[in-house]
Amino acid sequence: MKNGKVLITAGSALVFGLSLFVGFQWWAPSLSAESLTEEEVNQTAKDRYPGTIIKTTKSEGEEYQIDMQLETGVYQIRMDAKSGEVRSIKEIIVHAAEETTEKIPQKQLNQNEIMARISSQGDLEQIDFVKEKDNSYYKAVVNKDNEKITLILNPYTGAIIGSKMVADSIITENEAIAIAEKHVKGTGDDTEFYQPSDQTPYYLVEVELEDDRDAVVQVDGYTKEVKTITWEDDEEDDNDNDGPE
Repeated sequence: MKNGKVLITAGSALVFGLSLFVGFQWWAPSLSAESLTEEEVNQTAKDRYPGTIIKTTKSEGEEYQIDMQLETGVYQIRMDAKSGEVRSIKEIIVHAAEETTEKIPQKQLNQNEIMARISSQGDLEQIDFVKEKDNSYYKAVVNKDNEKITLILNPYTGAIIGSKMVADSIITENEAIAIAEKHVKGTGDDTEFYQPSDQTPYYLVEVELEDDRDAVVQVDGYTKEVKTITWEDDEEDDNDNDGPE
């Protein structure tokens, strides 16, 4: 009987041992699963987040860190090395490389190149290169639709950085006299030039006529137009009328 009990006990122990071995073999794969390779991790990341892998590193804590360029920016993805599950994802602020402070010298355009760039602005009358202490530029005068325009140009790009209308030159005193004499048919005797702040410059030309009358003719300094004519006889009459009757 004792031998039978011993056999039964031994048989039970053997069955328990086999069960334990089979159970261990069943759970062993999950306990000793190998880590995913870098290629597998990268492919998993691409499948979930369409973008470009910048860098992949593996830490000691069975974790992969993947830097990835997505449409909205650069992100760092932390992924479990065994399961491939994403533990976290956060955006990375990328600092651009510092720009060099060294300036590359530009080539200055010559007059012919400047003239080619402003050919559509009008007929060129004059062009000069102006060099100042802290600045330099081309200054060109063009005639377009019978109007003169001064252009200020960047000497390196030819870009127009300023423009203004150019007033015609003020006529000379002799020109003003000739205009006044022709208008009232007399001889110029005296001339004065005025340049007020609220109107264009003008000449007052005193003209003596053959009938001994005198006229003062106002001639516009720019347009050569006769603005007014004042007869000295009229002034004397006005003065006489102002006196006592």
